[in-house]
Amino acid sequence: MQECIFCKIVKGEIPANKVYEDKNVLAFLDINPRSKGHTVVIPKKHYATLIEVPKDELEGLFGVVQEIGRKIIENLDAKGFNIGSNNGQMAGQVVPHLHIHIIPRYEDEKEHYGFEAAFPVKEELKNNLADVVKKLLETGGAKEEEAPEHEEPKKEVEQKPEEKKEKWHFLED
Repeated sequence: MQECIFCKIVKGEIPANKVYEDKNVLAFLDINPRSKGHTVVIPKKHYATLIEVPKDELEGLFGVVQEIGRKIIENLDAKGFNIGSNNGQMAGQVVPHLHIHIIPRYEDEKEHYGFEAAFPVKEELKNNLADVVKKLLETGGAKEEEAPEHEEPKKEVEQKPEEKKEKWHFLED
């Protein structure tokens, strides 16, 4: 099986406009941008979909997504952003390597984009919500009695500047 394009970007075999990099995560501008600053965030280790990634690695990945979102708002003057990830071919995933899109939204956009525009409500499904919950709980979802309790946020350990291994590339206008 051929190595995926994102793994080649991680290895430096294919160039990318990097905006962030640390030992586990890489973020770069999408080569087919939907808006100015459209960024793709990936784990450096190959995972095809979200459900394959260990929970501790997801925390790091989404921490980077959050920080890039903040920089998009502050540095590019975006008024909001969409976050999206297609998981599996049926969901529209083209590159079989987990990736999170961060798509900035600007005040001057003529059309409003968002979840509602992309995924219209299916009225016929509203009447069956209880059945869906029951099926999710029966088929390996979090069971009510086993649902994890809310955990206190982990306190970040202060790192000395020389220990910090992340690298911001650029994300400015």
